[in-house]
Formats: sequence, C-alpha cells, structure tokens
Amino acid sequence: MLDLHKLEIFLRVVREGSFSRAAESLLMTQPAVSQHMQDLEAQLGTQLFVRERRGVSLTTEGETLHGYATRILQLMAEAENAVTDVRKLASGQLTLGATPGVSIYLLPDYIQAFRAQYPQLSVTLQTGITPQIVSELRAGQIELGFIEGELDAVTSAQLGVQALEEVEQLVVVGPKHPWWTRQSVALSELDHQPFIMRQPSSQTRIWLEGELAANHIHPKVSAEFDNVESIKRTVMLGLCLTILPTYVVNHEVAAGQIHTIAIEASPLQRTLKLIWEKERHFSPVATAFLRHLSGRFPALANVQ
Repeated sequence: MLDLHKLEIFLRVVREGSFSRAAESLLMTQPAVSQHMQDLEAQLGTQLFVRERRGVSLTTEGETLHGYATRILQLMAEAENAVTDVRKLASGQLTLGATPGVSIYLLPDYIQAFRAQYPQLSVTLQTGITPQIVSELRAGQIELGFIEGELDAVTSAQLGVQALEEVEQLVVVGPKHPWWTRQSVALSELDHQPFIMRQPSSQTRIWLEGELAANHIHPKVSAEFDNVESIKRTVMLGLCLTILPTYVVNHEVAAGQIHTIAIEASPLQRTLKLIWEKERHFSPVATAFLRHLSGRFPALANVQ
C-alpha cells in the first residue's frame, strides 16, 4: 500500500525540482527526503527520478506516478470535504497568515463573524510580511494567506492566487500638518515631502517607493517603523505624512485625530489577495471559512 506521506513528499520534490529545495520547503533534512524517495522507489521496484548535479527530473515511471499521486490526494481532499459536516465537528483548527494591515484591521472581524457561526472551531492568525507568509504556506505552517504585497511571476505561478478587492491608498496627515484641511492633492505635490515609512524589507515600502519613483517623486524619509500603529501615532503628533489604506485609519478619522487626503487623477491602489499552496488541498474548516467569506468577496466562490 502506498504511503500517503511519501506521496506528498514525492509531489513536493517534483515541484521543487530537487531534494534539497523540497526539504527546505517541508522543513525536513535533505537526507530524510532522500530516504523517503529511496524507500518509495524500493517499494515500487522502479526508478522514479533521474538524479543530476543541479536537481532531479522524472523518469517515465515517475511521470506516471505523478499523475496518479496528484489524483489520489485530490480525491482524498474531495472525499473529506464532501462528507464532513463542519457544523457537527466537536473541534477544528484553521491557521491563517496575513500581512500586518490585513491582520490587524480586517481579519479579526472576519474571524469573529466566522466563529459566531462555528463557535467550536479555533482560528489562529499569524502576522508577517509577504515573503514570510509565502514561506509559511510552502512549509505547511499556515493554510491560507491574506496579503496586499506583490508577488513575482515565479511565486505567482507556484501558488494559488485570488484577487479579492482593490484597496485605495490615501495620504494621511495629523492636525499639525499644513494639509489638514485639504481634500485632495496632486501626486506631484508629494515630491520632497517628509514621509513616515514602513521598514525597507516591507513589501509595502518596496511597492510605495516603486510607485513614487515611477512618477518622479522623491520622498524625504523622516522615520521608519515596522508596524502601522507606530506610523499612525507619529503622523498624528507631527508634521510628517504617510500613505495608508482607508481601512487602517477609519477609527482615527472618525475621532478627528487623523485626516485622509485623496490623490488626484492617479490614485494609488493595491490588491488584497488570498494565496494558498496549490499542492495542499483545503481542509473542511478552510473550505467553510472560504464559503463564509464569499458573501463579502464573491470571487471566493470560484476557489476550490
């Protein structure tokens, strides 16, 4: 009888193209991955991989197993989802990952609404920058990721990606700023303005600097913070500005502590996205969570 765990490792080796990269993504050692694949080949009495200096490729028999392994794991996931009544589960666990703004200001509401419907289920939320979320997905540490960060072409091809909505980014200032009464500004007016920015490694920082540079805008970086609350607090008390999505500052705007300003003609927008590991099929709890969110984001009805 084929070992399902070994089939999962086999599929990861195929996807990564080498034992070492598969081991890294699975948080295993390379010898352990190699041993699993040797055991699988010994059990089947056939060679599955052509071992080369730069990685591995499939033999004809390996290609055949790859097709069956993919179908087997897909059928298992479909069977589990088809017969599981999440409402009657005594317990269940879902682990999510999200970039900081999404984690702090959006997902808590989504999770609470979900748990009101399924109080016996537990949801864990981990916060990280986009590369961390991608890495945790690949390692199986989280099941679903919610990000606004941009993905390169290779990562986008490897992951499941579903755009959820476009999020407008606004200029944000405090009461002491000379733009406090402004309703809109031209993008060019941001040139040489003092900015509060995220840390350089943040995808938000990389994205914003790219957008500004493309429009010949040169910000003066007055301070850098690794969390949004520090950015808001600094802007609230000083003369610097920042750029944030609307959902981050709704509370402070309502309290009159922060003012948002639209950018004329060329608004800055980012895309809120759901990402997942293609080779790992959704658990029944994850499926229930996505169905719950599809009322808010209709595009999720197409995610399976």
